[in-house]
Amino acid sequence: MLGLLEKDLRLTLTRKQTLLIFLVAALVMGMTMDGSFLVGYLTMLATITAVSTISYDEFDNGMAFLMTLPTSRKTYVLKQYLFSLLLAAAAWCVGLVLYGVMSAVRHSAAAPGDELPMLLAILPVLYLSAAVMIPLQLKFGSEKSRIVLFVLFGVAAILFVGVRNSFGGAVPSPDGLIMALSGLSPAVVLLSLTAVCALLALASYLCSVRIMEKKEF
Repeated sequence: MLGLLEKDLRLTLTRKQTLLIFLVAALVMGMTMDGSFLVGYLTMLATITAVSTISYDEFDNGMAFLMTLPTSRKTYVLKQYLFSLLLAAAAWCVGLVLYGVMSAVRHSAAAPGDELPMLLAILPVLYLSAAVMIPLQLKFGSEKSRIVLFVLFGVAAILFVGVRNSFGGAVPSPDGLIMALSGLSPAVVLLSLTAVCALLALASYLCSVRIMEKKEF
């Protein structure tokens, strides 16, 4: 497991110039936009970067070679979810520090501590995007998975609009849902959100294990 994590970290560090460009872009946007955007932007980039290591493993029959090492397919899948979480958490921490520094430089009245519940919610929500992308990438590959992802989002949007039109007011609108959640304690909302995301990530992990076990190299 540690060897696989080190491999992914080294693969990520080979793109130092790209990562530096992303960081500079985040700093520029962080100076002109809301600080929470900076945290979410870096976390999302880290999540996409972590998932993209699967493409490197699949390049030039690399996955077939990895499976000859003393590791299992289940361990490989577990590593992918763990690496995505670690990289996203690291980027979240970096974003939080940059947010604090920029708030001090700009003498902003808003501070990271004031928005901490919302900032904490960014991590499980964006990690859920990794839980969606990992099984798709394992199943369809890098290029096809993007197409499938767009199709899924399109179908979900169409279904949501169709259900709302069919049942009228029975389906709450996003604004109504936000108003309802605003009346709850931030800790309750954060814990509930984290629990839901954790369950969905677990379901995604089990799905990815099944995909990986059926995959032929």
